[in-house]
Amino acid sequence: MAHELFRKRLAKVQEGMLAEGADAFLASTPVNMFYLSGFSEPPLERLMFLLVPREGDPVWFVPALSAESAEANPAGWAVRYVWHDSEGPANALQRLIQEYPQLETGVIAVDDEMPAMFLLILQEFLPAALFRRGGELMAHARAQKDATEIALMREAARLTDESLAAGLELCAEGYSEWSLALAIQRALYDAGSKLAFGIPIVASGENSSKPHYTTGHRLLQHGDVIVIDFGGVYEGYCNDITRVVSVGAAPEEAKKLYTIVYDAHMRAREAAKPGVPAQEVDRAARAVITEAGYGDYFVHRTGHGIGLSVHEPPYLVEGNTSPLEVGHCFTIEPGIYLPGRFGVRIENVYTLTEDGAVSLNAEPPTQIREIG
Repeated sequence: MAHELFRKRLAKVQEGMLAEGADAFLASTPVNMFYLSGFSEPPLERLMFLLVPREGDPVWFVPALSAESAEANPAGWAVRYVWHDSEGPANALQRLIQEYPQLETGVIAVDDEMPAMFLLILQEFLPAALFRRGGELMAHARAQKDATEIALMREAARLTDESLAAGLELCAEGYSEWSLALAIQRALYDAGSKLAFGIPIVASGENSSKPHYTTGHRLLQHGDVIVIDFGGVYEGYCNDITRVVSVGAAPEEAKKLYTIVYDAHMRAREAAKPGVPAQEVDRAARAVITEAGYGDYFVHRTGHGIGLSVHEPPYLVEGNTSPLEVGHCFTIEPGIYLPGRFGVRIENVYTLTEDGAVSLNAEPPTQIREIG
């Protein structure tokens, strides 16, 4: 069953390779290795990749210390080229080129995030090959999630929603932003999950006006608006939510902004339908905030795709005319940020069905949650 799943994924990637004229794709990042095989391992400084030819099965090129782990990959792709630290990858690369002569003068797509030191080694051994970024190729293959992937993302959403409670218990005067973030992280780990990105963002008071604030040691104060942004992971698939709470009663202006952002969130959600250009979702959210007089304070896109990576296509942003498709998963997260005062952002993960966007997370609160 699992092998059939990976064959379907391989077929999507090879179809894209054919369309783009690529003779091979080298998956070197853990995310793309996992997507194509069910196995991943950070290669660190050792050259390691899954070679995907335009036709036929992929094969592994790995350092010896990773060989046994790679051989257990759920897809069943063969580990054919193994090299040892004492000799380096040169001999294994020469064997690979002999068995895949099309690489010598072919078009080779590589992960956008492939380390430069890996690419330089490959260029040295394949000076006549044309290397090309393969990010768009993989993004297209991964963008439409199947039922299995959506089920995993739904579980990631559940774990994320439930872990939020651990942080909310500490939303009181005297606790630090850092203590809330660590409580959420512990809750995720205790549930068998992990963080989708960094440390949870816990931005309190004036810090909440910074969309990508780095959680610090500021102590919470009565009346603080707190923006909490984090996500959990389940079997490789990510979630990402943002909630807004206050310590005691929230300022009246913050309540007003929350209502505007909530309306913008819902308007964007309604706009997200199969065939609709991604930018129309951004426009729907932005129109609500602009009409309310806060357009200059909505300083980022309305959302981003999510799956094995926390940020991936489709991006809900002005200029993206690509149509949304059934199976796309993405965030909707409009916000308003008043510099030096406070900010408000509401974020959920959605999957697109024939009938529109369906939330994988619990419904966002209709108003700021006042704690204490």
